[in-house]
Amino acid sequence: MTKKEILETIELRQSTLKTYLNCSLMYSYIHIHKFEPEFRYAATVSGSAYHLVLQWMHEGEWDGDLESLYSKALNHYLYASSESHIPVRWKKDKQSDIINLTRNAVEILTNYREMDCNKQAIVLFSEAKFKVKVLGYEMTGTIDQVRKNPDGTVELIDFKSSAQRPNMYAVKNDLQLTLYSYAIRHGFLLVDGIWVKPNLLVDTVGIYFLRAHEVYKRKVPGKQIGDQKGDPFIRTTKDIQSLRAFRYEVRSLLSGMLKPAMHNGESIYFANTASCSFCAYKGHCVSRNEKVPVDAIDGAHALLAELNMAL
Repeated sequence: MTKKEILETIELRQSTLKTYLNCSLMYSYIHIHKFEPEFRYAATVSGSAYHLVLQWMHEGEWDGDLESLYSKALNHYLYASSESHIPVRWKKDKQSDIINLTRNAVEILTNYREMDCNKQAIVLFSEAKFKVKVLGYEMTGTIDQVRKNPDGTVELIDFKSSAQRPNMYAVKNDLQLTLYSYAIRHGFLLVDGIWVKPNLLVDTVGIYFLRAHEVYKRKVPGKQIGDQKGDPFIRTTKDIQSLRAFRYEVRSLLSGMLKPAMHNGESIYFANTASCSFCAYKGHCVSRNEKVPVDAIDGAHALLAELNMAL
């Protein structure tokens, strides 16, 4: 494919950039070839449900029944979303996993609701779609939340429910957070069906790590049973200089993303083997190797399935 054909095929979203940085081969599968994943992780579906519940809470359901709200959101992503036809990989089995996910969600959301900073925050934008031009390319995506804190500061938040807490270095250098900051400063947000230009330079930007609201179930050094696991906020700043530097970073990134997909008959995209064990596109990746017979690939998958290790 040529650069023009790639641009006509892909959508330049925050997820496109993030996928390319994680694994260029996965980027080609998802955004160029439009392959669907072979499965969804239950934790990923649950993470989407968290976003929806938090949006509902700040839009009038603050005192709502959290178990009901989470179940409604989870059922939406399991059965009514655009990806509902893609099977879910359950950790144990569907019924027990849903019970455990719901119990964990109620704990996390209850503790989120009880924090004064969350009670008192004025949410300016929630799950807001954006569009912004960077170097002449229009980029799109969704910002989780922009809030005004009781002290008057404006904060851009990206909610995370993953098991691993992001470190400060990763947050400071997160391209996705910089894109959000750039978009709310220079781009447009969709509000009630109308594109508006906030022109905001937020005071802080960062990750809200939801699993910090989990509580210890047994004593650990320095903690008591029932204590929450930490501060959910992991903050940094994005000043005008960093937003200007972002344009140069995007230029470098796009030079790789928009290269012709093949060179001398060989793909220019390569797998990031550090992520292969968890990849929902592994079947496509293995199958691209012409040295491995298709029958052998199918047999390997069947054996893994018998051992409950299917990828």
